[in-house]
Amino acid sequence: MRMRSALTVAVYQKQLKLSSLGRQRHSIGEVVNYIAVDAYRMGEFPMWFHVGWSSGLLLVLAISVLFAVVGVLPSLVPLLICGFLNFPFAKIIQKCQSEFMNAQDKRLRAMSEILNNMKIIKLQSWEEKFKNLIGSYREIEFKWLAESQFKKIYSVLLFWMCPTIVSSFIFFGCIIFQSAALDASTIFTVLVTLKSMCESVRLVPDALSTLIQVKVSFNRMNSFLQEDEIKQDDTVRPPLGESDTTVHIESGNFSWDPDSATLTIQNVNIAIERGKKVAVCGVVGAGKSSFLHAILGDIQKMSGTVNVYGSIAYVSQASWIQSGTVRENILFGKPMNKIKYEKAIKVSALDKDIESFDYGDLTEIGQRGLNMIGGQKQRIQLARAVYSDADIYLLDDPLVQ
Repeated sequence: MRMRSALTVAVYQKQLKLSSLGRQRHSIGEVVNYIAVDAYRMGEFPMWFHVGWSSGLLLVLAISVLFAVVGVLPSLVPLLICGFLNFPFAKIIQKCQSEFMNAQDKRLRAMSEILNNMKIIKLQSWEEKFKNLIGSYREIEFKWLAESQFKKIYSVLLFWMCPTIVSSFIFFGCIIFQSAALDASTIFTVLVTLKSMCESVRLVPDALSTLIQVKVSFNRMNSFLQEDEIKQDDTVRPPLGESDTTVHIESGNFSWDPDSATLTIQNVNIAIERGKKVAVCGVVGAGKSSFLHAILGDIQKMSGTVNVYGSIAYVSQASWIQSGTVRENILFGKPMNKIKYEKAIKVSALDKDIESFDYGDLTEIGQRGLNMIGGQKQRIQLARAVYSDADIYLLDDPLVQ
């Protein structure tokens, strides 16, 4: 449980610091899969690790007893045969498990994108097409799941057949090699020893299967946790009183994809004085939002210097609303200041909306602002930014909705 909790926290923390390229490689659906599936499997690792080595130790002791009672060759040959029958099973299961997880990631990524763009899908009447798309992804996922389960049937059959096969080979070997007399003492000792091995033999394939799944999950989690993070030193944040400017960028070149030869925005030189209002204009795709992200430090700086003096409040183009009440979204964890709170509501034109709500600012917004229209969510964002009392306000097309 502790390992699972630690991995869940590590994934959450990594998601907050993930670079732009890392966010493209790992969708929200994949991140949810890391927490729901991979962290759970790795949390099961300690138990199955101890089951694996303890079962292996019991098998070694039981085999030693067989060697002492009937000799090496009659005992070794059937055990080696069963071992070789189990050997290819591990590689096959690992491949099936890896393909199954990749198919599950693809389905979850598609589902996440569909749910985020449900409005467009409904307006265009694309429901049936996307239903078929998800169905095709689910068929691929089911194919690998079914293949994995069918392979496990082989393991179960081997488990139930091995005691009979091994005991038959041992007794047959005793006759051929004449290594031990097949009297009642020898026969019952062999049968009791094989019976004591049954539970270990049954647990070893389960432990092996779980450890294979853990290895797949470990590789996936390791790939995610090793992704590049946002470089904190890209943006220098000196104290506010050190300069008359609030934002100073000199020879700034930025790119969302550091591996690409094409820069997103280049040759940025700007100095914004304290208290000034600056509008950034341009055609769609010119890099207006990227410029704001350069100030925030979210986009990779390739060269140049970025100095930001003071705290920042950011209002995104797409409304970011958390589940809770209107008041909780505005305060955002800060202590309540009645005068500042009422002022923030008034200047963001949210007062009329609050008056129309049945429960005022204690109205539940719902998940991702489900109960609010676009304009109301934007005004809540603006009120939150105003209440934060920041030194710099970055507004990314706040009137779009």
